[in-house]
Amino acid sequence: MKILLVLSMLLSMVIGDVVILNGEEPNSQSNCARVCSGTTGRTSTNWVDYSGSTGIYVDVDIKACGFVKVPTVTTSLEGTSYHWQVTGTSAVYSTTISKFRVYIGHNRPNTRKEFAIQRLWNIDWIAVGFTC
Repeated sequence: MKILLVLSMLLSMVIGDVVILNGEEPNSQSNCARVCSGTTGRTSTNWVDYSGSTGIYVDVDIKACGFVKVPTVTTSLEGTSYHWQVTGTSAVYSTTISKFRVYIGHNRPNTRKEFAIQRLWNIDWIAVGFTC
């Protein structure tokens, strides 16, 4: 009996417990739920100047997560300075099974990609969705 209990505990640690109550699309089987996370990287984020604005954006590739339905994505902006003053850090746009976009706005006229690169701004993210 003890062996069965230990085996059960080990199995639950390996399998984990991900419960998705609802999402962007109808739920799949619970054994297909996945939590996938990442970062765009402090020195590798591909910031793009947003045309006609003092903002920037980045497209985040999540193909490697293997989602088959649009996941729920949560983001934050990490860096060394000034990122506490911006807007849009948790506003996720155009989410698909393979990517999403985040726009960052600032009331400073010089908030362009060079500003973000110098301050090592990057997007940390967590996506929760289904793989089957």
